[in-house]
Amino acid sequence: MRRYIFLILTLIVSTSFCQDLFQTIRGIVIDKDSRRLLEGATVSIAGKERKLNAVSDSNGRFIINNVAIGRTKIESSYAGYQVYATDNIIVSVAKQPELILEMEESSNKAQTALVKTTRNPKMPVNRYAIVSGRSFSPEETQRFAASANDPSRMALGFPGVQATRDTRSDIIIRGNNPVGMQWRLEGIDIPNPNHFARRGSSGGGITIFSLSMLDNSDFLTGAMPAEYGDVLSGVFDMHFRKGNNQRTENTFKAGLIGLDFSAEGPIKKGRSSYLVNYRYSTLGLLKAIGLNLVGERESNTFQDVSFNLAFANKKNSVQWNFWGIGGYSKEYTEEVEDTLEWKQYDDYAVYDFITGMGAIGLGNTYTLNNRSFIKTSVVLTSQQISFIDDTLSVKKQPYTVNDELYNNSRLSFTTSYNNKFSAAVNMKAGVFINRIQYALRQDKFNYITHTNINTIDGNGNTWLLQPYWQMSFKPGSSFTINPGVHVMHLALNKQTVVDPRLSVQYRFNAKQTFSLAYGLHSKILPLGSYFYKSNAASAYPNKDLAVMRAHHYIAAFDRFLGKGWRIHAEGYYQQLFKIPVVNDVNRTYWILNELDGYANEPLVSKGKGTNKGIDLTLEKVFTKGLFMITSFSVFNSTYNPLNEISYDTRFNSNTSGSWTGAKEWSMKRNKVFQLGWKIVYNGGLPLTPLANVTSSTREPLLDETRPYSEKVPAYFRTDGRIAVRKDKTKVAWQLALDIQNIFGIENTDGLSRKYDPSANQWVYKKQSGLVPVLSYQVDF
Repeated sequence: MRRYIFLILTLIVSTSFCQDLFQTIRGIVIDKDSRRLLEGATVSIAGKERKLNAVSDSNGRFIINNVAIGRTKIESSYAGYQVYATDNIIVSVAKQPELILEMEESSNKAQTALVKTTRNPKMPVNRYAIVSGRSFSPEETQRFAASANDPSRMALGFPGVQATRDTRSDIIIRGNNPVGMQWRLEGIDIPNPNHFARRGSSGGGITIFSLSMLDNSDFLTGAMPAEYGDVLSGVFDMHFRKGNNQRTENTFKAGLIGLDFSAEGPIKKGRSSYLVNYRYSTLGLLKAIGLNLVGERESNTFQDVSFNLAFANKKNSVQWNFWGIGGYSKEYTEEVEDTLEWKQYDDYAVYDFITGMGAIGLGNTYTLNNRSFIKTSVVLTSQQISFIDDTLSVKKQPYTVNDELYNNSRLSFTTSYNNKFSAAVNMKAGVFINRIQYALRQDKFNYITHTNINTIDGNGNTWLLQPYWQMSFKPGSSFTINPGVHVMHLALNKQTVVDPRLSVQYRFNAKQTFSLAYGLHSKILPLGSYFYKSNAASAYPNKDLAVMRAHHYIAAFDRFLGKGWRIHAEGYYQQLFKIPVVNDVNRTYWILNELDGYANEPLVSKGKGTNKGIDLTLEKVFTKGLFMITSFSVFNSTYNPLNEISYDTRFNSNTSGSWTGAKEWSMKRNKVFQLGWKIVYNGGLPLTPLANVTSSTREPLLDETRPYSEKVPAYFRTDGRIAVRKDKTKVAWQLALDIQNIFGIENTDGLSRKYDPSANQWVYKKQSGLVPVLSYQVDF
């Protein structure tokens, strides 16, 4: 690793010809709520001694030439509108920024001059989300130390999210199971978009999203707006950006994790563009040099591709985009090579794990008039997960003991009508219509009867319908009130739920707000749980299970302290109900304690749960070369089976925290040096001990009288990042070294312990030690 650091430091101090470099910034200025083009808006470079500005034309477009490379903040002003300011964006010689500046009209009709206010650049893209949410940019994701350019790993630095593992990206929000998370892309719900995706859950190894494809997106953690349904805990609402419609640009990335290539450019100059990306993993390189991200006997590989084609008419009143994304991953384990060293079950147990996911969609935005527009999309999604467990004889002949194959696809249609009645009143109403096709199967070997038993068997189709309505009122300059309702109907078992939502914000002044929010949220079970088969030949005891539900109550306080600093505090209380449990007062099984997989016994929807806590955040947005997020959460996550006794959930670590930041120094010869860090902690996850009875089925028998009464040690990890960025005449490059787990602390992996039936005990794995990941990126 010393050689990697020496290489970067050498590049920092190396000399080269120096010259002033400039770039052009283009974009469009629109009304945030109606999408109306704003003519005559003034767009300027903020905080620069050399004043540069432009005025938007009749199509809302602007061009600012001769912008010096480096970090730049853009401001836009327009009479009767709040001044808009971007985050500090990177201006490079090789990438021409194309910005969409969404300005918000002031609700105070008496104000006709410019309206200045303190804007949080991390406010969600979704204007109806006023609590428990923030936006993030691709550049911000890359800036987080050891994020592997993955939004889900970046989220570990956000309040309310607890880190648990080095090699997986399970999003555990406020004590909730990751199954409650929802992934959305281009306005439509999509299947789990992770390589090595967990069965029936939302996590995996690494997402299939390349940063080269992404635009500013949202991460929400509670009391979501009414347009979000089929969700219990949080939402990743992802957006693709459009390619450059003026010139061709390319990016190539190479590192120990993989290769990444993207290309973009005009189809018809000024009117349409393409953007395409391909990634291929090189995780085998890490394994070859003795760095095992997953395990010494485990190997994996992945690849993915994505694209976005964008088209617009001359006035930008009709926009089309044709997009797609797909990923494939494979992971497998090998046995201990020498059979004489086989001492426990895991030594001769192997598995093959293959996942594939894809989505392709056509979207349209049609502007009706200066106050309203319609957005419509048709999307086809598909996912396949295959998992096969084998045991080997001493002659290394395999015998399958578990065979799982899950296929599901959706044909989805969504449309929404958006109307800006006035600067103070906005409405959005729409519907999601999903035709779901599924083929789900699991066969397990029964060690008592020595036969294979079909435990999950579902093949067919169903409908999921989700109409919604939401509004935003501003009765004066201080209050914002956002009511809404989401309805969900699952035709599979004729379940219908109605979820009201309400959020209220009071602005004391330009720097301080207090917000309250309530939301009733519902989520269908992972489909495989409905198709568990009992001993009867064709009985499905879980098919009529109710939709899982949760009340969210949130109080939030936010204050800007000046110079880019802000503090934020959120208290929350969640009441979960209709959660499947075993119909036996002597049992304490609760389905939301399962990390992945599907129900494997008959259940009833009578379980309850509670999550309550407070998230505290001190944040500095990126100014003067420094950004920082410090967060700490104290919470309690419990559940109640039929006996009504309260127990810790599997995710009740009680405390979690993180400290993330980066510092940049601008140097001579158009170089920038960056130093980043991330420290994550949680108090240790609870586990249920084994019963003092030897299992006859090779499945663990848990002591359900003491559920989650033990804990693994607290999780603690420190990551670092060193990077140097350089702009030349027509090319820009970046060399970075991300170091995961700088101090080499091998945390106990409490989420993937394995049962050894030969010894009737758990086998705990230690997680990764120090992992350096060197990467190089060139833009041209």
